[in-house]
Amino acid sequence: MLLPMLLMPPKFAWADNDGIEGQLKSDYADKVLTLRHFYGGEHLRFHADGTLKGNASIGPWTLDANIVGKEFLLHDGVLIIKGRRIYWVFDSSSQPQVLTTIENNREKPKKDIEKTLRSPMVEIEIEFPGGTPDQKDVSSAMHNVFFTESDSMSDVVPSYWHAYFAKQEGKPQAAPESKDPVYRSGPGYGPSPPRPTRQPGPEYSPEARQLRYEGTSILSLIVDVSGTPRAIQIQRPLGLGLDEKAVAAVSTWKFEPAQRDGKPVAVAISVEIQFHLY
Repeated sequence: MLLPMLLMPPKFAWADNDGIEGQLKSDYADKVLTLRHFYGGEHLRFHADGTLKGNASIGPWTLDANIVGKEFLLHDGVLIIKGRRIYWVFDSSSQPQVLTTIENNREKPKKDIEKTLRSPMVEIEIEFPGGTPDQKDVSSAMHNVFFTESDSMSDVVPSYWHAYFAKQEGKPQAAPESKDPVYRSGPGYGPSPPRPTRQPGPEYSPEARQLRYEGTSILSLIVDVSGTPRAIQIQRPLGLGLDEKAVAAVSTWKFEPAQRDGKPVAVAISVEIQFHLY
């Protein structure tokens, strides 16, 4: 199962405030929790039903989905969870890894990178109506705000992550939707390949820029008969919010469409989006 460390233990056996706090610390201290919605910011407030109180922007899951819980306090009908955010990158087999340092970075000393990765702190408040909650109330609220064992990332990530998580979770991958037949093009066979006519580069995420993180994100897509990118999917992710930047850039590309027998056709292609700081 993908990312087993993100899943919350199902057990709850609390009797009072001290017992609730003690059990929370036992179950979740120094472990990774996954927010159901990937809200950024240093201070998040939720109602007990999991709805956000106030405003917060939703960001990439590799930056804003996960926290390591450090403190759990229950006071005056409010559960306070203090922790730090963690960032995700991917290894050569596209498996997610918690970023703890970046090797071979000559411009930023290793100790400075590790300090930066420890710095994004977050405080989460869950407010309960009607005074002090009991164990059932806290259990329900935790499940409303954070993932549980039965949840799937495929259900909450943007559509361009669906193929990646379907593969990681062993689920069948849905064929991309297209109103036209989709061909494949390659050297010596198939239609002539599409030719980019507008190809702006991606932006950097602030976190990746700060950490001087570089690499290549590989996307799959369909170039339709009008030369427009469709059905973009992340095939080999990079992390630190850069894959979302890659998708945003490719979404604006334009192509001279592929040709078959002198007519434009839709083709499936892959593109590599490189992120390098100069």
